[in-house]
Amino acid sequence: MKRVILVILSVLALGFWSEVFAESFGCPRLYSSHNPMSATSFAKTYGGAYYDVAYSVQQTSDGGYIVAGETNSFSASYYSDAFLVKTDANGNIIWAKTYRGTDIDYAFSVQQTSDGGYIVAGWTTSFGAGLRDIILIKTDANGNVIWAKTYGGTGWDRAYSVQQTSDGGYIVAGYTNSFGADSIDIFLIKTDANGNVVWAKTYGGTDDDWAYSVQQTSDGGYILAGGTWSFGAVGLGIFLIKTDANGNIQWAKTYGGIYGNIAYSVQQTSDGGYIVAGYGWSFGTGSGDIFLIKTDANGNIGSCSIVQNVNPTVNTVSPTVTTPTPSVSSVSPTVNSVSPTVTSPTFSVSAPCPLSISEFCQIASGIITPYKGGIKVRGSGEFEVKVYNVSGGIVKSVKGKNEVKIELSRGVYFVEVVSGGKVIREKVVIR
Repeated sequence: MKRVILVILSVLALGFWSEVFAESFGCPRLYSSHNPMSATSFAKTYGGAYYDVAYSVQQTSDGGYIVAGETNSFSASYYSDAFLVKTDANGNIIWAKTYRGTDIDYAFSVQQTSDGGYIVAGWTTSFGAGLRDIILIKTDANGNVIWAKTYGGTGWDRAYSVQQTSDGGYIVAGYTNSFGADSIDIFLIKTDANGNVVWAKTYGGTDDDWAYSVQQTSDGGYILAGGTWSFGAVGLGIFLIKTDANGNIQWAKTYGGIYGNIAYSVQQTSDGGYIVAGYGWSFGTGSGDIFLIKTDANGNIGSCSIVQNVNPTVNTVSPTVTTPTPSVSSVSPTVNSVSPTVTSPTFSVSAPCPLSISEFCQIASGIITPYKGGIKVRGSGEFEVKVYNVSGGIVKSVKGKNEVKIELSRGVYFVEVVSGGKVIREKVVIR
């Protein structure tokens, strides 16, 4: 079956609810904001006669987009080539290029660099020292190769995430079975601006461990997210590792239940903590549910029992570095504007690790008190209470005096109390 790259962008020109994370008695505030914005929406496919897949996209400084993945339609052989597509703000192609050798070449991550060019990370069997090597390609703004390097050993080495670091170099994350403690280990490589290795380390245990996402943190260190079979509960678990600027572990934690859970993306949040996205079978209502985890700066979720501290083995390694010359071809994929079906499903939301109210935030002077099945609001004199869901919709609006009880189903809500010209807003969890 033919597969094509599908890019969907939608910025709607209408008012929307936004969460502003200003501290209000230790909790976020909710404000209603009406942002008039110019609408830019499109859905387009890019491809040829065979399959073409996108794994990474980023908005560029000119308002357009850079897309990275693989193409079989424009490959010079039976195997896939790395594929880079640059579009304008409306999804029209500015240029599209393939990068290849004589075998398989994949691009899994792309980022625009400070010079206006791009850094691309993936893996290759066309070049390198082993069966599969990490490949890093630096291009100019037009996709022309400035340099390309492979990193690996005699086995399999893959990269899934790359980011330019504050010193102008790059941090690359993936996995290796060429080096490490055993089987497959997380592979983290720090390079300078020219792709030369500054340091390279593996992290793992007695089973398979890998990273799908890396980000430099505000302290100059790094946060990695992926999966582990070596540590944590029985089965596959989400793996989060925080390192310093030199790749030394500051803490490492797993998150999971008795079945499988894995993380594909991590980002540091404005409060210094982390947001992790993936999926799992341990919790939820289906055979596999989206899993979203918010932690503090130390990777904790209150006193949650699904979090475990672990101590992976760290090895400093010296991967073989080669400087290949991939063939670059300018190609012209077919572009189609399409109309995908858009739905607004109603998800079943579960909290595998619900926090107590004292862990979640300090409730303002006892004015808003959650209890099982609702909230109790106490005030002096008359007041008005409005309860919003996480989408900004009003769930309840009640006027009362001295004390009001409001029944609510399980979930996360934002509560606004207006009394005597004063406004108190709190975020509450009903269990």
